[in-house]
Amino acid sequence: MTASTLRGDFSNLQTGPAALISRRHTLGLLERARLKAILAEAERLGITGSVSEALRDPRLVARLARRFQIPVPSLDACRRYYAEHEAAFRAPDRYLGRQIVLRCPPTDISARTEAWARAERLVAILFFDPKMFTDLLATYDSLSGAGSSGRIGPVAPGVLPPVMENALFGLRPGQICPAPVATEAGIHVVILDRILPGELRPFASVHGRISAHLRQEARTAAARRHLARLAKHYLAAVAE
Repeated sequence: MTASTLRGDFSNLQTGPAALISRRHTLGLLERARLKAILAEAERLGITGSVSEALRDPRLVARLARRFQIPVPSLDACRRYYAEHEAAFRAPDRYLGRQIVLRCPPTDISARTEAWARAERLVAILFFDPKMFTDLLATYDSLSGAGSSGRIGPVAPGVLPPVMENALFGLRPGQICPAPVATEAGIHVVILDRILPGELRPFASVHGRISAHLRQEARTAAARRHLARLAKHYLAAVAE
């Protein structure tokens, strides 16, 4: 069934005045007018399928939700939501670590192979004695650009290249990445020192966002209920 046939199905219910006054099953005048308008909206949105399917389509729900006037949620309701969803209002964790970068062009296969082998030796040394990091950094820092080696972060997800994030964020504090990490800059030896927990944003700074979210949820719920009632009346009328 296509969108253009939605109204055709509806017109089949209009069999005469008697159909409008049925006490139990037939759609009333108001429901008929509402359903007719909703089906026209579904057609404009390009929604296909049966009438029942159209009335459950998320696109139609979203469009209809805009028309409902919902009061601003109370301060208590917003505070309850804030308390129940603290994770959503917490800043991301930040990671603090160290690295040694062996610079080599990404297109120089020979140089990268040599750097990888050297980095593997550095990893082995650091596994044996992590305190050697400062000495190794001083020795190999000449191979890196300014600021490329040494301290990492604190950084949150989305800052480092994905391959570096996968390596660093997968470690426990104090752990050395067991394998070197290759990026465009070169070959990295990576250590994670600390994870700084994200701070919870104050309620006052997110109150407006919570209020808007609760209002949108209420609009969507109201639209779903309205369409469900129309679908129920429609199916009852068809079954008569």
